[in-house]
Amino acid sequence: MKTKRVKDNSTRAERLRQASRARREQQKEGLRRTILDAAGGLFLEHGYEDFSLRQVAERIGYSATTIYRYFENKDELLFAILYDGFLEFGRKLEAAAQSTRDPLKRIEALGRAYIEFGLRNPVHYQLMFMQRSDFLFESRKGQNQPMIESFNTLEEAVKEAMEARVIKRGDVDAYSHALWAAVHGLTSLAITGGPRFTPELLKKSTAVTLRLIIEGLRPH
Repeated sequence: MKTKRVKDNSTRAERLRQASRARREQQKEGLRRTILDAAGGLFLEHGYEDFSLRQVAERIGYSATTIYRYFENKDELLFAILYDGFLEFGRKLEAAAQSTRDPLKRIEALGRAYIEFGLRNPVHYQLMFMQRSDFLFESRKGQNQPMIESFNTLEEAVKEAMEARVIKRGDVDAYSHALWAAVHGLTSLAITGGPRFTPELLKKSTAVTLRLIIEGLRPH
């Protein structure tokens, strides 16, 4: 009986330790997310040269020492913001690619997913594609390259459409970059265009842009 009680107490103590560890991990991840969210906005406000980890600490009400426990310097912090952004971006594109078996509709779905991501995540988008484009193809030890994987999703869609003979034969890489440039231009204008670029105008412009892309790629 005594042995069972000791075992029960040991099991209970282990459950408490596990719960405590899980709670600490949740708190740690929550603070990391708070740091990233604050840093993205501050970077856009101040630019790279005037941005600092101390500003982030002041914005969220923590000491600079706390920020340095998570990130060694501002480049590491900015890279973390972009890395997380590209992971989510890649998930959205992959979901769009899997949403249809029609090769042309898949390209259109990818274009819409791209634009939607930019509009829903304007801070991330500007950092990813408009402010620190030098980070696009950079990788860190032990991490994959989500930007490259995201672009591969588009290239694969273009390649499959060529193989299905629903678009003209050509350079897959060149086609993919042209598609990227088109949707990037539209997304950038929508984010920075001010009140002139209304939701209605964006809807119409998106439809026209994607239609021009698809029609331009069709074999004659």
